[in-house]
Amino acid sequence: MKRIILWILFIPVSNLYSQLDIVEKTIEFYAALNKGDSIDVRPFLHDHATVNHTSINGMLSFSSSNFLLICEKFKSGIYAEEIVRIEAKEGAKGFYAVDVYFQFYLDGSYYKSGVDHICWTYKNKVLKIDAVYSSYYDDDISIAPSSVALDRLMDQWHHDVGIFDFDAYFDFMSEGFIFLGTDPSERWTKKEFMAFAKPYFDEKSTWLFTKNWRNWYFSDDHSIAWFEESLDTWMEECRGSGVLKKINGEWKIVHYNLSVVIENEKMKKFIKLRRK
Repeated sequence: MKRIILWILFIPVSNLYSQLDIVEKTIEFYAALNKGDSIDVRPFLHDHATVNHTSINGMLSFSSSNFLLICEKFKSGIYAEEIVRIEAKEGAKGFYAVDVYFQFYLDGSYYKSGVDHICWTYKNKVLKIDAVYSSYYDDDISIAPSSVALDRLMDQWHHDVGIFDFDAYFDFMSEGFIFLGTDPSERWTKKEFMAFAKPYFDEKSTWLFTKNWRNWYFSDDHSIAWFEESLDTWMEECRGSGVLKKINGEWKIVHYNLSVVIENEKMKKFIKLRRK
């Protein structure tokens, strides 16, 4: 499943669900869809729900049961939708409209950009999707990345190592990933870093870093992002910097540099300590 990239525009809602609830439910729906598991997708849909693809040539409609059959193509990797931006608002009481701007991938390659107009309604006091109207753009939509979304990716990466999730931690790295650690000897390729870290994951004795702050910067074509961050660690404050690159429509970390912070007035003592 692709990691999700999004911008969020909140338009005030005043019903039982908050604006964050609606956005989170929508994100959960797309996560289930990209997994391609109809059992996970079904609870999001009313039984009478329809999914419609619109164009100047007309509209192609699917019942909820027929749409669930299409989910298998997401499971096999033939289809994938990556969220770019979400806009949520409330209409009349009991009705929410969510516009999801997406990039569509076919067999792992970028195919088209479009928007899904999702109608959430209540039935028996349960909020589910009543209808989806989907269409493509003639030209690609802007795909400028969101620092909020990339923050989530980096926060999750630091969290994965803290909960001993070896696969998730290293899956986020590109094949050419380089890690520079605090020790002068620590320059690891992905393969070397995996070998070094595996015993710590197995023994559940990894490290836990949490963000104090982070700043993002982007290339003009939005395919590369780099950052600087402050981390709360067992070594007290550390600084990290790194580079993310969009590879086959998915953000991967390609370089990370971790360093210990020391005040200038303590530097001479630190130098003496290093020389021992």
